[in-house]
Amino acid sequence: MARDRNPDDLKTIGARLRAARLALGLAQKDLYEPLGVKAATWNHWESGKRLPDPLVMARLKEAHGITMDWIYAGDASALPFSLARVVLRAVS
Repeated sequence: MARDRNPDDLKTIGARLRAARLALGLAQKDLYEPLGVKAATWNHWESGKRLPDPLVMARLKEAHGITMDWIYAGDASALPFSLARVVLRAVS
């Protein structure tokens, strides 16, 4: 990915990551610890300060069904239906 990322894109990605976490009913700690991520790193991702690591997002998908298509592109089509409903409502 290019270094000249649009800050609005990062914020949107962070908002989708946060919406997914909330849809799962989890606190940040409930996600970052099992994924092996530090608290500050996860907070930077959710707040849109940094782009989430794709390798960690792949582990997130394995653990909870949150797809990288949703996180990075906003495509909810591959999310489990019950999760997609909640996530889409959260970002609307």
